[in-house]
Amino acid sequence: VIEDSGAYEEQLGLYRRSLWAWLATMAVLLLVSQWAALRWGLAPLRKVSDELNRLEQGEQQQITGHYPNEVQRLADNLNAVLSHERKQQQRYRDALADLAHSLKTPLAVVRGTARQHFSGDAKAIEEQIEQMDRIIGYHLQRAAASGRGTIGAPVALRPAAERVVAAVRKVYSDKLLDVRVDIADDLRFRGDEGDLTEVLGNLVENACKWCRGTVRISASSGNGYLRLGFEDDGPGINDRDVARVFARGARADESVPGHGIGLSVVREIVRAYGGNVRIAKSALGGALVELQLPAN
Repeated sequence: VIEDSGAYEEQLGLYRRSLWAWLATMAVLLLVSQWAALRWGLAPLRKVSDELNRLEQGEQQQITGHYPNEVQRLADNLNAVLSHERKQQQRYRDALADLAHSLKTPLAVVRGTARQHFSGDAKAIEEQIEQMDRIIGYHLQRAAASGRGTIGAPVALRPAAERVVAAVRKVYSDKLLDVRVDIADDLRFRGDEGDLTEVLGNLVENACKWCRGTVRISASSGNGYLRLGFEDDGPGINDRDVARVFARGARADESVPGHGIGLSVVREIVRAYGGNVRIAKSALGGALVELQLPAN
């Protein structure tokens, strides 16, 4: 029996096209389902990641979201670690403050006693006491540098600098100081406020001590770094003295009072944050101390 196979071939082609269309549709549906399942399953981890980012930015103090049991245990453990770290740091700083007080007071008593009862040897004794005082101050300030932390609210630079400038002006009230603070309002320091105050205090005090009348404090950010500059119109620092002024107890001019630990402490703190310190010639004619710190 001879039959025309055209109708059969047409039906077979239609079936094949229909099969491929259904297979493609099922594949698309399967991929969409897998994507939706993964997105739903990973949503708690994305939420934890967002909360950790807000913690790093200082927008919140702990993880507050509610999560599935498996993720909630992780969030609770992270909160416990954060709480312990904050308490430990506070205890450490309190202990340092107590240590500073307990050491400074006896030294002051010994200094006063030496002046009263050992007139002949008073100078030699006082020199040794001064050396002890300098060493204690250096190590206390070095230990107090908390180093770069990933948790904490960013500190506004301009208000911090203006507070330090106002305090230093009182110390050098005999000078007609022209202190310019060229710092944008939106610049922030991501680190410990005490460290920032220590750095600003040392460098502003140094600039005001050595300047003839003009001090400029500037800041900028770019290429992942925060840059701070401290300039004055004083005598400056010779290239041969740059390495020496960073040494513990060293001063550019031994006739000028001071412990000689300021720049050393500044460098310790800046290095703890992964930054560096550079000394150069200022456009004002004196010294330029420039700090470079990671911005994030």
